[in-house]
Amino acid sequence: MEPISTALMAVSAASSAIAFIKARVNDVQSVADLSEQIGTLFSAQKKLNEERNKQSGVGDISFKGSIDAVLEAKRLNEEMQQIATMINMRWPKPADQPSTWQEIINHHNQALREQKAARLAAAKQAAIAHDEAIENMKIGLAILILTVVVIGLFIAVMVSSAGAIGLR
Repeated sequence: MEPISTALMAVSAASSAIAFIKARVNDVQSVADLSEQIGTLFSAQKKLNEERNKQSGVGDISFKGSIDAVLEAKRLNEEMQQIATMINMRWPKPADQPSTWQEIINHHNQALREQKAARLAAAKQAAIAHDEAIENMKIGLAILILTVVVIGLFIAVMVSSAGAIGLR
């Protein structure tokens, strides 16, 4: 998919999530609905950042496209600040504790760290399994070669013995 259309889809998803959150934060019936929209917002922000980073590595980026990406990221950050304020007002916390929005951010970041650690562990496990499979193939090949050599020597001894006793 084209980077521009991917970025546009991310912006569209973020816009609808922002609209839902702003409209429903004070009367939301299910926290799951709100958390789903916040998750969509975080995913859209991540996608926009990824697309922006991809574009920064391309040699012939358009000046307008880079400006649009920066402005869209700034707008999204501004909207997220407004949502953070609304959520903190809806679910206030004592001053000595992290705000509700900060708890959401911390939880999200922890989940990302755990996901990354799980992916790394899976990749490490796959590499270990691959190395074990290669080692097993080497051992199997060595056993096969040894078996062929032993059978060849056995046949050579039998032929030689048969020739020695005149059965040839």
